[in-house]
Amino acid sequence: MAEPQPATTGSTAAPGRRSPLRPSRSTVVLMYHGFCTTRRADDPENLFVEVARLEEQLTWLLAHGWEALDLDGYRDVRAGRRSGHRTVLVTIDDGFDSVADLAAPVLHRLGVPAVLFVPSGLVGATATWLPEPASSPLLQPERLRGLPALGVEIGLHGRDHRDLRGIDPDELHRQTALARAELADFLGAPAARCVRSFAYPYGAHDRAARDAVAAAGFLEAFSVFDDAGPMAVSRVDVNATDTLRSFRVKLMPQYRRAWRALESAPALRRLVHKVSTRTPNRTPDGPPEAAPTAVPSEPPVVEAPVAEAPEQAASEPTPLRRPQRTGAAPTTTHRTTTQRAAFASAPEPDPSTGTTPPADGRGPRG
Repeated sequence: MAEPQPATTGSTAAPGRRSPLRPSRSTVVLMYHGFCTTRRADDPENLFVEVARLEEQLTWLLAHGWEALDLDGYRDVRAGRRSGHRTVLVTIDDGFDSVADLAAPVLHRLGVPAVLFVPSGLVGATATWLPEPASSPLLQPERLRGLPALGVEIGLHGRDHRDLRGIDPDELHRQTALARAELADFLGAPAARCVRSFAYPYGAHDRAARDAVAAAGFLEAFSVFDDAGPMAVSRVDVNATDTLRSFRVKLMPQYRRAWRALESAPALRRLVHKVSTRTPNRTPDGPPEAAPTAVPSEPPVVEAPVAEAPEQAASEPTPLRRPQRTGAAPTTTHRTTTQRAAFASAPEPDPSTGTTPPADGRGPRG
């Protein structure tokens, strides 16, 4: 399937405003982890996104003129060789079995490339760093080798998913350069061709870690929260709690700017994430229990052309306007406490300003 091209706006931009096709606009880098068919009860960090939600999110992007980039396309945007307007890079951390079982077929069918980051020393093992879900299986080497044919490039996620901050130089070398060679051996190709990018476990990095990653020959490295040049590019995480509306809010540059504004208060930022993504009252074998209070369901939202705000980035989705309500009484539905808090903290974009506070926190699990 051919990748859709970015939508153009002709010459309708207001005088004095930036053209939406200027290459200074950056690609939105999305971060996923695991996938499931129905909401998991053993996932307090909300890392496992329902595959139907994944398909809904990607289909919305493609239908609204977003272009899904591979790593080469992403590097072209960063170098200014092409426009970053309405471009997205899909990244996935950890290498759970569900990537091959559920996500890769959807990505391939929709023509969306992705980069999967795996810890080289745990290939074929289990995600022992997670308290829940306990011992989640990771991809076997032969399954990893089959993913590039489906458009999923393999990157490195350290060797054993340990935090790289404050460790000695020898261990940093083992977690970066030696781990890169180890992963290349699994994949059966030269490291420079098949293991080109890195994602920090837990998104954690310091100057020594970034230097070690650069010395190991990686082209790009990705964090979770914090930007520090091409060796620590922050990402927008997608959680199991995200609806299509909150997903669209996360695409907005105001969302990322809000998180960067909290850079001086990382503890507060992580607390907000913890409160907004942990879902209490889970059933033993299914989705979260219904909250006791019913709230009105949102009426369908429709796209409406709205003039871009002066500081609104071109990668921002079209602001939403609610349709006029009819005389019919709205239906009601139940939401979890977390979902109600997320909607309360993330209203729809204001069409007059294009600004929106962030929907929820960004995941600590990288």
